[in-house]
Formats: sequence, C-alpha cells, structure tokens
Amino acid sequence: MSRNLNYLEGRTICVVFCKLQNEDAFGRTRDEENAQFDFKTLFGRASIVDPGYLEVIGQGMTFRVPPSAYKHIFPNDGTDIIGKAEFFVMIKVSGIDL
Repeated sequence: MSRNLNYLEGRTICVVFCKLQNEDAFGRTRDEENAQFDFKTLFGRASIVDPGYLEVIGQGMTFRVPPSAYKHIFPNDGTDIIGKAEFFVMIKVSGIDL
C-alpha cells in the first residue's frame, strides 16, 4: 500500500457498496446483456489510522476501506447517490445482502 491518503483526513466521504444482481458462485453475472447492480451507501468522515489505512466514521459505525479499493477513491463528480460528500469510493461486494 503505497498510496498517501492524508489528504482525506476529516473530509466527508461516501462509500458506495456495489453488488451484482443474479451473480454466480464466483461473483460473475449470469446475464451479461442485462447486468444490474444493487447499491448501498455509507456517509461519514475519513480518518487515517494505523499508518496508511482509511476508515470511514459515520451513521453509527466505522468501516475500514480495504486497501484494494484505494485506487477507486475519487472526488465528488456530481452523481446524485454521492450527495454532498467531498469524495467517494466504490467497493464491489459479493455473497452478502445489501
């Protein structure tokens, strides 16, 4: 993990959990032509902990963003689901209900 995340400290961030609908046991779509996703969001403030790890604190919980998702952190692009958060991160989930 070589990415410097200090610029996120204290900033508002939206975690967007994305789950592929109708996925197979390997998390792949069973219908490539009509693939759809479910989304769930977590809004909070970024906190850098244990040198170099990002946690999002908000909505009564703390979520540690997996390092594999760090490359998917972006400034707010105006998409409605992100709301007024300054940054967002997309995280693909599989095998759980959203």
